[in-house]
Amino acid sequence: MPTTMMQVSQPIAHSLGGQTIKQVPALKTIPKTQSISIEIVEKSMFKPADLGIEVVDNVVWQNWQPGREYTKNIVLKNVKVKTQKIKYNVPSSRFFTTLYPKPIVLSAGTSFSLPVTFRPLEKIVYDDKITFHTKEGTFEILIKAVLPKYDIEVPENINFDMCAAKDFIEASFTVRNSGDLHTSLDWEVCEPFTIQPGVTKLQPGESRVFKATFKPDSATVYEATAVCSYGPEGCMSKTATFIGIGKYPHIIVSSVGKPSTTLNKDNLEAVIQFGPTAVGTTVQKMVELHNLAPVRAPYKVEHTSALSRIDTVFQCPKMTGIVPPMSSVKILISYSPNTVDVTSVDYFSVVAIGKVSKSVIKCVGSSIGPEVALSAKVVNFLQINAGEEATRTVDIVNSSDIDAEFQFMIDCSESVFKFKQISGCLKANSSKTIILKFVPIHPINYHRRVTCVVHNQGPLFLDLIGTCHSELVKPAVLQAKHLDNFRTHVERGFSVYPPEQLNELRQKGRLELDDAGALMAPSIGTVENPSEHPLHQVPPMDEYFNDGFHSDIINFVPHVSTDVNVVDFGNCQNLRVIEDRNVTLTNHTKGKITVQWMGGAEKTFTVTPDVIDIPPLKSCAFQIKFKPNAPNQFFGAELECYAFYKSLRDYKLVEDSTHCPPWCVTLNCAGQTFMPNNETFLPRYTLDAAKLVFPAVNAKEATYRTLLMRNTASTPILFDIEKDPSSTFSVKPSKALLKGEQQVFVVKILPKEVKTYKHKLTMRLNDNEKYNKELELVGSAEAPLVLLDTQGEIFFKPTCVGTSSKRTYMIKNVSRIPLRFEWKLRFADKNLLSVVPEAGIIQPNESQSQIWSFVPKQEQKYVMKPALVVWGQGLSSTSSGGKKKQFDVRAVGEGSIGDIKAEEGYLDFGDVIVGSSASKHITLFNNSSCSLHYRLSIDQTLDGPYPEEMTRTDKIGLELDRMEGIIPARSRQIISAMVRPIRRVTYQFAISYQLITPEDVSSASTQEPQHLCHILVTGVFPTMSITDARCFGSAVGISKKQLWSLFSLDNLNVCLDSDPSARELMYSVQTRHSHQRRAPVYTRAIMDFNFSAAPLGSEACFVNLMFENTGTVATEWAFLFPSDLHTELEYWAETGEFDEDELHEMKVMDNNLFTIEPRKGKLDPGECGSVTFSYKHFIAGTDRLPVLLKLARGREILLNFIGVTVDQDRHYIHFPSSKHMFTPVPVGEKISPKQVYELYNGGATSVRYQFDLTPLDLIRQENFDQPIFECLNPMGEIPPGRSLNIEWRFSPIEAKTYMVDVPIHVHNGDTAIVTFTGVGYDKRIMGETMPMTDQQDLTGVPGVQSVPIPGQLAFLSQERISFGNLPLFCRGRRMVFVSNKSKNRPVSFEWHVTCPTDSQFLSIGPVRGYLNPGESQMCRVNFVAAGQPSFYDLDLVCEVTDQVEYNNYKNRLAEWEGERLRQKYEFTITENDLDADKRIGSPEITDLEPLKQKTADDALRMSETDFAKYKTLPPISKLSPDEEKNECERRHKKANELWEKPEPPTPFLLHLGLTARTHDIRAFQANFPDEYRKYYVDRCLSANEEKKDAPVENKKTEIIDCKQSEADLISGVMANVLRGLLDDSAFHDSVVKVMKDPVPYFAQIGARADKIEPRESPSPPSSPVGRPGTRPSPPSPSSSKVSSASTKKQRKSSKSSLKSADRSKVSTPDTKASKTSTPRYTKDEILKVKQEEERLKGKQEMKKLILNKLPEFGNSVESVLENTILNILSEALEGEFNITARPRFIALPKRNGSSTSRAGKL
Repeated sequence: MPTTMMQVSQPIAHSLGGQTIKQVPALKTIPKTQSISIEIVEKSMFKPADLGIEVVDNVVWQNWQPGREYTKNIVLKNVKVKTQKIKYNVPSSRFFTTLYPKPIVLSAGTSFSLPVTFRPLEKIVYDDKITFHTKEGTFEILIKAVLPKYDIEVPENINFDMCAAKDFIEASFTVRNSGDLHTSLDWEVCEPFTIQPGVTKLQPGESRVFKATFKPDSATVYEATAVCSYGPEGCMSKTATFIGIGKYPHIIVSSVGKPSTTLNKDNLEAVIQFGPTAVGTTVQKMVELHNLAPVRAPYKVEHTSALSRIDTVFQCPKMTGIVPPMSSVKILISYSPNTVDVTSVDYFSVVAIGKVSKSVIKCVGSSIGPEVALSAKVVNFLQINAGEEATRTVDIVNSSDIDAEFQFMIDCSESVFKFKQISGCLKANSSKTIILKFVPIHPINYHRRVTCVVHNQGPLFLDLIGTCHSELVKPAVLQAKHLDNFRTHVERGFSVYPPEQLNELRQKGRLELDDAGALMAPSIGTVENPSEHPLHQVPPMDEYFNDGFHSDIINFVPHVSTDVNVVDFGNCQNLRVIEDRNVTLTNHTKGKITVQWMGGAEKTFTVTPDVIDIPPLKSCAFQIKFKPNAPNQFFGAELECYAFYKSLRDYKLVEDSTHCPPWCVTLNCAGQTFMPNNETFLPRYTLDAAKLVFPAVNAKEATYRTLLMRNTASTPILFDIEKDPSSTFSVKPSKALLKGEQQVFVVKILPKEVKTYKHKLTMRLNDNEKYNKELELVGSAEAPLVLLDTQGEIFFKPTCVGTSSKRTYMIKNVSRIPLRFEWKLRFADKNLLSVVPEAGIIQPNESQSQIWSFVPKQEQKYVMKPALVVWGQGLSSTSSGGKKKQFDVRAVGEGSIGDIKAEEGYLDFGDVIVGSSASKHITLFNNSSCSLHYRLSIDQTLDGPYPEEMTRTDKIGLELDRMEGIIPARSRQIISAMVRPIRRVTYQFAISYQLITPEDVSSASTQEPQHLCHILVTGVFPTMSITDARCFGSAVGISKKQLWSLFSLDNLNVCLDSDPSARELMYSVQTRHSHQRRAPVYTRAIMDFNFSAAPLGSEACFVNLMFENTGTVATEWAFLFPSDLHTELEYWAETGEFDEDELHEMKVMDNNLFTIEPRKGKLDPGECGSVTFSYKHFIAGTDRLPVLLKLARGREILLNFIGVTVDQDRHYIHFPSSKHMFTPVPVGEKISPKQVYELYNGGATSVRYQFDLTPLDLIRQENFDQPIFECLNPMGEIPPGRSLNIEWRFSPIEAKTYMVDVPIHVHNGDTAIVTFTGVGYDKRIMGETMPMTDQQDLTGVPGVQSVPIPGQLAFLSQERISFGNLPLFCRGRRMVFVSNKSKNRPVSFEWHVTCPTDSQFLSIGPVRGYLNPGESQMCRVNFVAAGQPSFYDLDLVCEVTDQVEYNNYKNRLAEWEGERLRQKYEFTITENDLDADKRIGSPEITDLEPLKQKTADDALRMSETDFAKYKTLPPISKLSPDEEKNECERRHKKANELWEKPEPPTPFLLHLGLTARTHDIRAFQANFPDEYRKYYVDRCLSANEEKKDAPVENKKTEIIDCKQSEADLISGVMANVLRGLLDDSAFHDSVVKVMKDPVPYFAQIGARADKIEPRESPSPPSSPVGRPGTRPSPPSPSSSKVSSASTKKQRKSSKSSLKSADRSKVSTPDTKASKTSTPRYTKDEILKVKQEEERLKGKQEMKKLILNKLPEFGNSVESVLENTILNILSEALEGEFNITARPRFIALPKRNGSSTSRAGKL
């Protein structure tokens, strides 16, 4: 019995009654082969669970003390369903005790507790056991007592996974004190791992969580061992393995939304465009940080420029963070511009931890202010009377997207012009209408230029004009054109002259009017007209600020000015006594002016006098009085006065061209009346900025900022801004009373030198120091300063001569002003260096890169010195920023040359399917030190069957992904080459390169193209061919050549190998569908697959075709039936109308008459596959079915399947085609060769045929009574399933094509008309283009079988034998081998000719034979060229019989014969079966031959007797279903009782085709002069042929009639004679003697043999092995062996005779010498003897010549050579020697010459 091992599972703990027990699962039996290690203590021990007992494995005592007693219970539970009886043994030691052992009975599911007591005496380990016994086995429970010990539980491995370098990862783990004693822990671990806490203590059972940290320094795999020491003084330790992987983090920045898959290592800079942003607002944008590493990446954002710059406008709120692994985070960047019209550039650096990667964020933003404009620049109130008022409106429009704060700088309470609203906020893209009123008091002209200050924008100016008339004074009305002329006059210096003086000058002609009506000096000569020059435009801020008080600069000399612009009365506590203030007003004109102050005595501030005339260039003082009306108040006003030429007081004195508007002078007055101990009002206000940063300017140039103060209280605010001691910063207005809601200040900076200015501007509010407000002002004056990269040096890599090398060079604007830059090159460097851009603008703090190009002209080193010139943008050349500054740069480059090479000089793509593509990579090498610019060119050469005219316009079939490019120095470049063949030709591409010099136009493309590599590709189509064809079933009698012709396989192979058309390539197998029932045909390749004909009910016709992929690419093929090509339509779309062809196809497909297996497949190159076609003979008639053979990306061929099923009684000849083509015959042949036309009987009965030769007679008459076509056997009979060769002779008399339609009549059948075609040609003209052949090379029928047939055991070495062209009367010989490929079945074979007449030309031996498994037999085929010149296409059939089946058949036949004899002579008489003779039929089948031998009389007599016994038949009636069922059962029972005679096994047929063409001897010598010597012409055959042709009287053989008794007598006599010979021993001895006698050579010579000495016959000339044409009887295998043995004996005897003859020749001279030494002869006698010897020698030579000329001798020599070679081949096949072995040369030792040899030499 096989040994098994038991697999034990791990116990599972359970709790039961306070005790811990373990339940063990059931055992599993496993095979012994498995590797299981189980230690078995005792063979009889079991596990408790195996016995159905649930119990603990062991009992352990801990924490015990000696001298005490400890008790524990062992609980036993019965888990079985039956009661168990348990016995146990007490522990062997005295320290463990238990109950007295007695049997324990446990019912199913019950438990028993067994107490065990432990009494220790000393501190040692105690160990014992308790053994339990059950009926089924024994098990043990271990009991032990252990001592306290130190032990801890530490994890074995802690994996930190991956961590970024310089980062850290923490991991927690738990350590438990699993021992019994208190212990301390001390951890030791090396870097980069740390453990906290490092030292601790643990009580028994206590656990502590430790934190381990991993902080790698580099990208390395770290593994360390952490040692935890414990126990007394740390003498014990346990280890834990720490594993971590360091990774370098890599962060890439990008704009939001850009996927990380598009990023690469070059994306180290992200540009954030904030776009135009309003001043005072903040715009935020996000930047995405991508972490492409598998570890988290802590990062830090560095903003280095924020520390050094004073105008930082970009901020990043989150400066540190962590990017998770393989993900991204977003950080916020904010932009807060504070200066209008400034472009800001700044940079942020994102640095990963450890600074292993750094990415730059470039921020670009531009600031914009509001765009506010007035709807009108001039408001003209025209002329009104005093005391009246005029109203106008003006629109203020904000066309920007931000709000705008505006303020008109006018005090409406003191001015004649009243604004309804002087300040406010204008919303974005909105407008407001300002209502203006004109309330004049005095009759004068009024003009005031009111400034509208807009926050964060330049001021706007509004000109207000009006004219007031009184009854007495009527000045001229002031118009807007007068203002324009006045500005022109100011520009031209005419405004300081009074109008009357200008009028006088104009009258004198010293002044003229220009086109605008303004005055101008007359032009003299070629002096330009002043009117053509525009007026000088003053910036609005300068025009507003430069008034001479707030700035030391004035734009124009004022016509009228005051000495102060602010009058401050201070604190006036005494309201009654207030000191007046004086103001001096100066007239700067050259005319008398009148000054008119506005206001009145009721105003708080008044001026006296209110009107006064001031002479030219004189001054006048005015008193300003302050008359407050209330205490504890702030007072302020802007006094207004108008000064004008006095001559303008009346319109009569004014001319329009010299009319001048008045000048408005304003004076700010302020005062307060706060009494002592009364504090001023608490100012409540807001400022829009606590710090003002001014744009950078040049030294001594000003820039402005606006500051907005909002008064949030209801009380006015008196502000007084302290003046900057350095006069760098100034504010307008500096002191005034803010009465409205807001005040817009304009702050100006005017730096004096290039440096940064900072100033604390103190704003005193409400005249109280504690309300002072400090405002930080920062500005700078800048000079152009640029930081050059790489310390001002540019290095270019070595560059190819004529090409350019580019590199970027970075410059940074470290100043605060935009700079213009321009690169200057020396004249010698201009042809070598270029930079883009050459000039441009670089914003402050911006780093800008320029692209430098270096174009060397020669192979040398260059040192160039370009210079960078920078200056401030838009600044004058005299300013600090406008001064040009030059920075020198040193550029170094080198010119070099090189060449390009390909890694592979020859690239073969192999074969590519036409219409598809294939790609490979071409690797180009540049081993030089410079980059090379190249251009590739392709030269295409085609090698194929297409003419050049057709392929000349073809596109180049090679596509390179780049035709031009650059290969860097010492590098390689991979170019993808894709070929797209469009024809089935061989493409050769020669790729050349040309180094181009795009930068050197003069020498561009001067280099000749250099060869790079060759590319070869062959365009192919998927092809396959049929290499073999086999048929079986009903077509077993069809030869391979007939099958080849029936299936048109030659044409099919030609079509498969040809190119498909474009329409054939339109669809693939999957898309080749149509909704039509008959799919359209796109191919012109249509051919028939003719399955021949067979009777109805015959076995199906099977045809196996071997398809071989002869191409070099895989071929996918499919046979598509009409149903495969048809797309099924919906039911409603079907018409239901079918034509006759469609119905026929449906019938064929429904009955599966034609089948293909497999229907589709794929063949790799060189692969073969067999396809089986079958046609079933179910339905009589002709069946047709179109099948499409489709090759993927290849041809489409329409195959018409044709099969004929013939009725059993029909006479039918199968005609595969209605046309037949004879082999072309040359004109002038005396005897034309016979040709064969084959007829096949496809029916079940013999068919008689007859050719109607009338058409032959007609064509004979048409050709001068010459027989063109001759049918040699026009009538005959064809057996069923056999073929018959109809012999024809075609004899053309002209070189043309002859055609004749010949009717073929079938007896009791149809008549067919076949068109016979023959071609005659003139061989003198055709020459070698029409060679003579046996047609074997014109067909593609293979000679070797490659398609096995099911059940085939034997194979032929070749199935087609070509004898070629033969002269008449010669023999051809071939060898064929029959091989038994079976491993266990012997076979026998037998050869037959398909036509009896073929036996006169063919012979084969052996005719039959026996082959053991794996054995082969050589058969010799002889062909005799006899008769007339003919074409031969013969078919031999080899019947192969399976001997196993044949032996079984003989056994069954013997049993059947025995049973037949038994039934013949045995019979049984039973009383119950007396009426047996009345039954019809017999249950047995006996031999029918005796019945056939009965005479007709006997049959008639029997019939009469039978008729007498039976009565009249009942009337015919239809059987009921039950009766039909009973009849069928009776027939079936009777059939089962029959015992048919066994049929012999059907032999397997192998066809051997033979082809030959025989020629007349003279014609053969003329056509094949070189071949004639290879053949031996048998003149005996020619003599016999002549005898046959000679007229011989036909003697008919008389047939002697004999009776049966006479025949029996003769046969008996002959039998006795032969029996007597067989019994005669003397006869036996004679036969044996004759057999042993050697056969003499003259045996075949005849009567002359005795006259010729065989030894003297010369050796025959070499001739091919042949054999007489008579067909010998086939020798048995034993006889062949005997003949070969006798031949060996003959060879041995002949060798011995030759040796004796040689010895006799050697000894003859010595004998003669000894005899002639004594006697003496005369000379005459010696001469006579010599003459006699010569005569005898000549006679002997004559006999040899006569013998050589005899045909019998030649035949004998040929036969000897034939048999000799045959014996050699037989011995080689039997393995007696190796026919292919190399000959061996044996070196024999040198022998000393004997006396005989020496005498011979003498």
